Amino acid sequence: MLYVHSFSPIEQALFSALAQTEELIQVQALEITDHSILASENLAGSHKTLLYSFQDLTHYRHIDSFREESAAVDMLIEYILEQEFTKIILITYPGAYCDSTNLFLHYKGLIEQKFVHTGMPCTILNVQAIHEPYLKINNLHSLFYHESAGRCVIPRKSSCITYSIKLNSLCQIIVKSLHGDYEGKFDAFDSVFDLKTYLLTHSSVGQVRRMTPIYLYVKSFFGWYASPTMLELFLMTIVPMYKFRIEKEFGITLEQENSGIPFSYNRNLITFSEPSHSILNSLIPIE
Repeated sequence: MLYVHSFSPIEQALFSALAQTEELIQVQALEITDHSILASENLAGSHKTLLYSFQDLTHYRHIDSFREESAAVDMLIEYILEQEFTKIILITYPGAYCDSTNLFLHYKGLIEQKFVHTGMPCTILNVQAIHEPYLKINNLHSLFYHESAGRCVIPRKSSCITYSIKLNSLCQIIVKSLHGDYEGKFDAFDSVFDLKTYLLTHSSVGQVRRMTPIYLYVKSFFGWYASPTMLELFLMTIVPMYKFRIEKEFGITLEQENSGIPFSYNRNLITFSEPSHSILNSLIPIE
């Protein structure tokens, strides 16, 4: 398997976990500036599945950063078509949509389209957050960590909910995708946290401070915080995620953990694990 990613800590940990059972080669996504980069890696042969992710979320700032990734994806797609790859596994973000008003979600939606339009079978995994419980690393930490203060700073918002998946659970899903036929788009998560609790639980940080969004927007404008498009992700209306489909089709159980969420909201979240009968009945066509 060819694993193209941004070499963030969580992606490197994923590579190490996958390498225990699978044969794979990793390539830095942003180093794909021409076809010679891929050709020099001698990636042909048995590596006919592409796994793509980009979890270095601090990279996304001005529009040029998005165009840089998009150009690398274009060259990557040319390569896998030439080499007759047979499958794509894509880790994307919930709410990704090519017509989104949010720049990050817009480009994530475009990248999804690029891979789907190859005509290859695609397993697309909606993943908001990934954490490794023992290493205390996750993909959101770098967005909010204030190094000089030694703490994370997040927007003050009552319903800042994070859907996350343990690294080992994500690894299990990827391995099943590699060896099976799971074409389509799936929500992948096994825990629901409020953002503050999530960072305190799954980062090596002892303090998380909440600040008003307008103040953080000002810091963002001057480059002292996450970019506005990334900050917006945690201020927008929550995109609900449903794990019943991935559990059913992959034959797995993702034990859900809810932590730090107000009871009234947590009670509603329980219904997210599977649809109610009334919703199911409305989806069944009347003959």
